[in-house]
Amino acid sequence: MSEPDISAPDAIAIGSRLAGTRVTAAQPARSGSNNRVFRLEMAEGPPLALKHYPSDGRDRLGQEYDALSFLSGHGITSTPRPIAKDVDANCALYQWFDGEAAVLRPQAGDADQLADFLIELQKLRDAEGAQTLRNASAAIFSPEETIAQYEQRLDGLRRASNDHPDLRAFIDGSLVPSTDIAIRQLRRRYAELGRDPAADLAPAHRALSPSDFGLHNALRGEDGRLRFIDFEYFGWDDPVKLLSDTAIHPGSDLPANDANRLIERLTQAFSARDDAFAVRRDVLYPLFGAIWCLIVLNAYLPESRSRRALAAQGGDLTVRLAGQLDKARRLHQTICQRDPDLTPR
Repeated sequence: MSEPDISAPDAIAIGSRLAGTRVTAAQPARSGSNNRVFRLEMAEGPPLALKHYPSDGRDRLGQEYDALSFLSGHGITSTPRPIAKDVDANCALYQWFDGEAAVLRPQAGDADQLADFLIELQKLRDAEGAQTLRNASAAIFSPEETIAQYEQRLDGLRRASNDHPDLRAFIDGSLVPSTDIAIRQLRRRYAELGRDPAADLAPAHRALSPSDFGLHNALRGEDGRLRFIDFEYFGWDDPVKLLSDTAIHPGSDLPANDANRLIERLTQAFSARDDAFAVRRDVLYPLFGAIWCLIVLNAYLPESRSRRALAAQGGDLTVRLAGQLDKARRLHQTICQRDPDLTPR
């Protein structure tokens, strides 16, 4: 269990100490399962952001602070500039970005802005400090790792589905049959190419990835430009996973045309460094889609953070769980539409 969120007076005291100047007010900016952010009004200068991280066994503060320090140090201005951190208090101080949550009102051109950022990010692969960055959270570097993650998530949900017939019907009647086909296709294609699906992706073909990236973690400024927040998972990863996660992420809910535009642009960019990228994309995309279906269904797991979040919203939990199941069904349908061969015959 993580410690409770800090209070506004705590944020004022910590912010004043880290900034070296007085904070006059602290206003909670947004709440989430992973952190809490305060907008700090400063006695001098522009407002700042104080972010409080949970103590959950993972160094979220270090991963994000190092990532944003790296990006800021190499001239990236669409991510918050880090200012100071307090490891003991699990807090860090960052540049504040004004703007509306981009996911509330998507606009034409958003897919290109997302792609632009990710493509620009890859120009820093060989920059000073890049090789000492950590791997992204839940990074995957081989097809067999992808299959293993899918099967691990599936096992947990299958146990939970004993009490939920509709969930069991979706898993056994739709998700598993299509994913079994995708796994067979992957292994057959790798065998045809003489590639080992258990071999790790060469470092030269890996990508710098925010890992949790999309409109759900973007703010739109008055100029229409997107600015990106939440880099707690940033690091090295398979670019196919980066492409898939960004196109599929339910939090962004990209329309099909926008998702296809993103996929097209990222495929072009990554294929320039890796002539096998398109092949790997085709066989891995359905697997990452299946993993996302299972992530959406995490709320069915009795001890999951997403279940607690749904319960905290109030109302009938059964109805809320059914809503997650519907979301997973729609996501699964979208994945299968990209590859008709995934529909069992």
